[in-house]
Amino acid sequence: MNQSTLYKTAVILFAALSLYGVVFSIPALLGGPDNQGAAAGIPQIVIILGALTGVAGLLAAYGAWRGQKWGIWLAIILSAVNGLSALPGVMFAPNTFMRISAIVGVVVSIFVIVVLLRRPKPATS
Repeated sequence: MNQSTLYKTAVILFAALSLYGVVFSIPALLGGPDNQGAAAGIPQIVIILGALTGVAGLLAAYGAWRGQKWGIWLAIILSAVNGLSALPGVMFAPNTFMRISAIVGVVVSIFVIVVLLRRPKPATS
């Protein structure tokens, strides 16, 4: 399947956001609720959700990159979950880094959803 550059960009951004979710969540989860480091002030359930959606997102990114329908739909669903879970952080994040991360998460999630929902244009002959 020949995907457009915009499609590839969306899948790469989704994979990067998923990887960020995993990498950011692991130290906070290993430290426990009392020693979260940079994630201090973020509810534990949000950190767990970030880790789970990150791992599932990496799997979805692989499927979407290969053009599999299940990967595309899983990426869309996980982008919606990511965007909705990051939305409160736009206003209520405990520090500036977390607020910027939340804003980037919401914007990238919306971008991914819009691009992946676009129908490919039929080939002209």
